[in-house]
Amino acid sequence: MRILIIDDEKDFAEFVGDAVESFGHEPAICTDANEIGKFYSTSHEIIILDLFMPDLDGIEVLRFLHDNNAKTPVIFMSGKDKSVLHSARELATEWGFPVLGALEKPFSIDDLEVTIGKLEPIAKKGASLAGQNFGADDIKAALRDDRFSLVYQPQIRLADRMVCGVEALIRWVDPEKGFISPGEFIPFAERNGLIEGINNFVARHAIEQLGLWRQKGHDLTISINVSPASVANVDLPEELIRIAQQNNIPSSAIIIELTETAVMSDAGRYMDILTRLRMKGFELAIDDFGTGYSSLQQLVRLPFTKLKIDQAFITHICDDKECETVAAMATELAHRLGMKVVAEGVEDKAAMDLIQSHGCDEIQGYYCARPMPPDQLDIWLQESEYAPLPGRPIHVSRSEVL
Repeated sequence: MRILIIDDEKDFAEFVGDAVESFGHEPAICTDANEIGKFYSTSHEIIILDLFMPDLDGIEVLRFLHDNNAKTPVIFMSGKDKSVLHSARELATEWGFPVLGALEKPFSIDDLEVTIGKLEPIAKKGASLAGQNFGADDIKAALRDDRFSLVYQPQIRLADRMVCGVEALIRWVDPEKGFISPGEFIPFAERNGLIEGINNFVARHAIEQLGLWRQKGHDLTISINVSPASVANVDLPEELIRIAQQNNIPSSAIIIELTETAVMSDAGRYMDILTRLRMKGFELAIDDFGTGYSSLQQLVRLPFTKLKIDQAFITHICDDKECETVAAMATELAHRLGMKVVAEGVEDKAAMDLIQSHGCDEIQGYYCARPMPPDQLDIWLQESEYAPLPGRPIHVSRSEVL
């Protein structure tokens, strides 16, 4: 793999170059950012970019790359202002650059190796999107033949470190095309008028599964993530009540979940439906909080009962002060507005402990459990350290399309 290193500090650039070479990659070093035009090539698979350089700084280099339609994955590094690293990450993302990480100087060889290693899943995702091998007819057939399925990821209540809910995730395994990621087919379905069929599938199967759990003696609730198109459907409350009644589930046991970006872009459009859902007893959750453009006025106007902090902030909460600050402030805001808070993407104990110290109510992530089909979840509930005591009811709180 060819990696371009741009840093005016020659000694440090060579240190990074030697490390890159020891990983089995081919480094190229540019110590004068003004010569970026000579060094940069589309064959470079990663750019490691210092932000603070005397003549042409890292942001100007990034602008040059953006103006020349470059989308090479970037690793930022800086020895001065950590907040600038955070802002540079946000700018690069806005301009369409995959950001593998932001390293604060001095960093270790191990830190660099781990950051470079993040390219592989991004490359796989890009290759998958570039090679889309399904169409509208495939989704219609999958809905008709029940080829979609749901898996469930437990949520943990931090007050007692016990499971308090699950998140249901949709999966699609085509008999000929194999596994197709929700990150591919959900946006496609939204663009092509097929998302309502998928939302209906999730609602029906999630609530049916809830009914089965309740038959086993588990006191469960479940949440369903719906798209803006479905929320704009004036018949949505009645449709959900019909499915719930068919499975002997009260509306209070169902939580409707919407992404911040989707609903806050046109809050007025959805206010009547969301208000009717609350009046009929459904709970409402705002998902991926922190990635959109909510105003305090919109949060107050809409009747949400739960807020989920996006995993982008939780993943970096232990090493990025800005991410920790956003998570802490979001938690405080939600509590003052009467909402519970869930942190997504918790991958280690340190993150769990830190988010708990800020008052978060619930977490989910690979640290506690990965998504599982219902039969495996039943086993997990019997064996996990987070499982409730014998005879204690299980509270399943949410499911979503993505």
